[in-house]
Amino acid sequence: MTTPIGAVPASSITAARAWIFTHLQTTLTPDPTSPTSELLVADGDPGPYQPDDIVSVGEVHQTYAPESGVGSGGPGWLREEYQLHITVDVYRGGDNPAGTFARARALADLVVAVVRSDPSLGGAVDRARPAGAAHTTGWDDEHRGRHVSIDLTIDCLKII
Repeated sequence: MTTPIGAVPASSITAARAWIFTHLQTTLTPDPTSPTSELLVADGDPGPYQPDDIVSVGEVHQTYAPESGVGSGGPGWLREEYQLHITVDVYRGGDNPAGTFARARALADLVVAVVRSDPSLGGAVDRARPAGAAHTTGWDDEHRGRHVSIDLTIDCLKII
C-alpha cells in the first residue's frame, strides 16, 4: 500500500517557529531599567540592526523515526522530533555583570514561559518543552561593556 505524495503530512517546524516567533514578539518588552536599550526579536540571525537586547529564533536540529512498524507512510506513520534553538543576547555598557546577567535571564525566563503557556505551540506540535540552556558571560570584544548570551533549547515532538 502506498500513500499519494499530496497526502503525506508536512513537517511541523515552520508552524512551530512561526508560533514561537509571534508570541515572543508580543510578550517581550524593552528593559524598563535601561531606557536607552532597545529589544529586537529576530527570525534567524539579526541583520545590521543590533540593539542591546536580541532574542533570535534560530537553528533547528531534526530527526525522524517510524512511529509505526507497518503502514503506508501516510499520516501518523512518522515521528518527527527536533530541537529549536532560541538565543538571548544582552549587552550593557560599563561593568555591571550582575545586571546584564539578570536581564538576559529575565528574557530567557519569558521564553520558557511562552513555551510552557501552550506546550502544543498553538497546535503545531504534539508536545514542546524547554530542554536546556547554555550561558556565556564576559566582556564585549572592545571591553566597553558586559555581554551575556543564553542558548535555549526547546524540544518538540510531532507525529506526522
